[in-house]
Amino acid sequence: MATLVILWGSAYAGTHIGVEVLPPAVLVACRLCIGAFVLGLGCLAMRARLPRLTDYKTWGVLTLIGATGTLLPFLLISIAQKTVPSALAAIYIAAAPLTVAILCHFLVPSERLNLKRAVGVGVGFLGVCLLFAPALSDHGIGATPVVSQLLLLAAAVLYGSTSVMVRMVNPNLHPVAMSCGFVLVAAILSLPLAIQAWPEGGVHLEARHVFAILGLGVLSTGVANLVYVLTIRRVGPVFMSNVGNLAPFWSILVGALAFGEALPATTFAALAILLFGVWLVQRQGAR
Repeated sequence: MATLVILWGSAYAGTHIGVEVLPPAVLVACRLCIGAFVLGLGCLAMRARLPRLTDYKTWGVLTLIGATGTLLPFLLISIAQKTVPSALAAIYIAAAPLTVAILCHFLVPSERLNLKRAVGVGVGFLGVCLLFAPALSDHGIGATPVVSQLLLLAAAVLYGSTSVMVRMVNPNLHPVAMSCGFVLVAAILSLPLAIQAWPEGGVHLEARHVFAILGLGVLSTGVANLVYVLTIRRVGPVFMSNVGNLAPFWSILVGALAFGEALPATTFAALAILLFGVWLVQRQGAR
């Protein structure tokens, strides 16, 4: 679990560095293409086969996950991080389980919201509102930081929806092949956007930019997905959900040490409230 916390929590620092020189669409395409390559190697090593090209239903679901659950959130986060601290981005994404709870209530009959989970969603929503408070009071509703935070909130919603869409994938498909499939689709879909966004004058990368891009692709996308799908089968999804809860703390530490990011006290209060709400939602077996 610690490995995933570091890999996922560090992704926001890598994005922070990457968007200094690359347009968000280009950065995301690089990340996805590298990640797809790493996952492809994982498939070869584990003899996990991708679905047949004629398996239109499975590829349809993988395309949906790749487009709305991978490419679009990566893009929204990268755009937002041009104006928002990396740690704050991680905190917003921690709200994804709230979306899962709401979607499951309507789409998964066996996972309806009971009173406890509904209270958790409400508490988490209060935490999200508190995250917005400094931007609204200091800059007004039309300020760029507010727009960026809305993009992050949208990314959290999309990430949450992925957990529901994954249930639609053929259960006989190997988890590594599933991850490789939707990341591969996302990588292919990202290429036209990257070509369109490529700067006319080209890009000039320093060593730290190269390391950030490689870290995002190899570690935070490729290796992290491999570790996730292999670990979740041993310890279960409830235990693994703690990764998302702990990742913001690692991101806050990295942001403070690497970039000198200083978040207001209200942000830490919002994080505590948000994670308490997520805990109430996830701590459920009790009905």
